[in-house]
Amino acid sequence: MAKDELEVFYSPIGGAGQIGMNLYLYGYKLPNKETNWIMVDCGIGFTDDYYPGVDIMVPDISFLNNNKNKLLAIILTHSHEDHYGAVSSIINDKIDVPIYCTRFTSELLKEKISEDYTENYLDIKILKDNATFNIGKFKCNLINVAHSIPEPNAINITIADMNIIHTADWKIDDKPVINRKTDLEKLKKIGQKRCDILVCDSTNILRKETSITESKVALNLKKAIKDIKGMAIVTTFSSNVSRLISIINAAHSNKRQVVLSGRSIKRFVKVAKFCGYIDKDIFFVDEKDISKKSRKDVLLICTGSQGEPNAALSKIANGRNNIIQLAKDDTVIFSSKTIPGNESSIGFLKNKIIEYGAGIIDDSMQDIHTTGHPSRPEVEKLYNLLKPNTLIPMHGELFHLAEHIKVAKENNIKNPIFAKNGDLIRLYPGSPTLWDQSEPNFFLRDGDVFITPTDRALKDRRRLQDSGIVFVNLVLDKNLILYVDPIVEMFGIPNKMDDIDNVLEFIEDKIDDALDSLPKAKKSDDDYMIGYIEKAIRNHLFTLWGKKPLIRVCLTFV
Repeated sequence: MAKDELEVFYSPIGGAGQIGMNLYLYGYKLPNKETNWIMVDCGIGFTDDYYPGVDIMVPDISFLNNNKNKLLAIILTHSHEDHYGAVSSIINDKIDVPIYCTRFTSELLKEKISEDYTENYLDIKILKDNATFNIGKFKCNLINVAHSIPEPNAINITIADMNIIHTADWKIDDKPVINRKTDLEKLKKIGQKRCDILVCDSTNILRKETSITESKVALNLKKAIKDIKGMAIVTTFSSNVSRLISIINAAHSNKRQVVLSGRSIKRFVKVAKFCGYIDKDIFFVDEKDISKKSRKDVLLICTGSQGEPNAALSKIANGRNNIIQLAKDDTVIFSSKTIPGNESSIGFLKNKIIEYGAGIIDDSMQDIHTTGHPSRPEVEKLYNLLKPNTLIPMHGELFHLAEHIKVAKENNIKNPIFAKNGDLIRLYPGSPTLWDQSEPNFFLRDGDVFITPTDRALKDRRRLQDSGIVFVNLVLDKNLILYVDPIVEMFGIPNKMDDIDNVLEFIEDKIDDALDSLPKAKKSDDDYMIGYIEKAIRNHLFTLWGKKPLIRVCLTFV
C-alpha cells in the first residue's frame, strides 16, 4: 500500500500533563479501516488527597476495544511503576497483545503479575540492546539511554518514511554505575539522516545545570557512611539498582554488613541478581538477625523515602517494627528526592527519626542523590544531535510542557507542538498538527477493584473526612411515640461544642423536638419523616458547629 494512503497519529493518554501514568499511542489509519495502534509504556499514576482511600490511578484504554481501533502491541521502555505498573489493568480489560521489553523489565513484570495472575497471561517478547523489530507497519529500533534503572531505552519509530524519536526517560551520565550510557553517537547518526519528530522527556526542563553522575553519588555515599557511629540506615527508590549497588559497595568498604527491609527492595534485588547486575554471591543479613550484630557493623537499606506510612522506614520510625529500633548515634540517609506532594509525610517521618536522637542526611546537605532525567542543557544537546523538525514535549506537568515548548522555540525548532493528555496529533500526511482533542479518562484502584473518579464512594469519603457522620435508630410505637430512647452513634464529630457538654444528649433532644413538630399530614410517610429528622439534626449541628455531617436515620416500628 502506498504511504500516501496512510494517516499517522500520536496521542498521549497519560504522562502529558502530570508526572506519572505514562501511556503514549502511535497509530496509523488505512482508508475506510480501523486505526492500528502501538502503545509505548503503560504506567500507573499516584493520587492526592482528593481521592481518599485511593493511592493509584490507571489510564482508561477501553476505547481500544471498539471496532474503530485495534491495539497491536505494547512496548515498555523500562520498568518504573509509572511506565509499566498498569499492565495488570490491561489484563483486566481482556486486551491480549504481545508485550515488547528487555529482560530486566520482563523479569520484574513476571514478579509483579504473579501476585495476581500467572505468567501465562503474558505474551512477552524479550528484546536485546539495539533490537530492531516490526509491529504492523511500524519499524522500531531501541536506543540505549541512561536512567535510574537497568536497561532503559529510547525508541526510533519509522513509518511512511518518517523518523520519530520517543526518548522515554533519559539523561546524559558520563560515569554511570551500571555501564549504560545514552548512545549519543547513534542519535547523532539518526540526526544526520533526518529526525522528523522528537517526543521528549520534560521532567527537568526548568533546571539549568547538568546533574551530577551516579559515580559521584556513589563516592559521596561512602564518605557519608564512614562518619556514622551507630547503625546506618539508607532509604532510596527501590527501582534504582545503580543506587542499591552504590549503597552495598559503600557498606562493604566501611566494613558493614547489609540488611534489606521492605518488599519492593527485596524484589528489585532478587531480579537484579538474576539478571547479573548485583553479584549473586553477595550475602545479606536476615532482618531477624540484626540484633545479633553490633550497630556500627550494620547498614540497613529500606523502603520509605517518600514517607509512605506502610513502608519499612515509617514502621521503624513509628515503633511498628518489632525487630529494628532506632537509637542515638544512628543516622538515616535519604538518598532520594522529595516528590512534590510528599513534603508533609516526609517531614513527619524526619521528625519521628529525630525524636529517637538519630541523625538525618538528605540531598539538601550532601550530594547523595541525582536525577534520572535531563536538564535543559542535556535537552539542548539532544536537539543539536537530532535537529528535529517537530518537537512534542511529554513526561511532565503542563507547566513543564509549556516551558519545553519555549526552549524548543529558543533553539529554532520549526514546529513545536503542545500536546496534553487526550490530544490527537496527526503526524502524517503534511506537517504534524493538533487534529482533535478529548478529555482523557482514568480509573482509580480502590482496594482490589477499579472505580471512576466520579464514584459516589469518593464523594462520601470526602464528606466523612471533613464532617463525620451521625447514625440514628428510632424505635416507635404506632402513635409515633419513642418506645425506647434514641440510639445515636457519632463518628468524626466532637463530643463537646461551645456550651454543649454532651453533643449526643443534644442530638437526642433535637430528635424529640423534630418528632413533636412533625406535620400531622406527614406522620404516615416514613420517607418524609426520615428526611425531616435528618434535616433537623443537620441544621442544628451546622448552627452549633459550622459543619454539615452526614445523617442517617433508621425507623423501627413496634
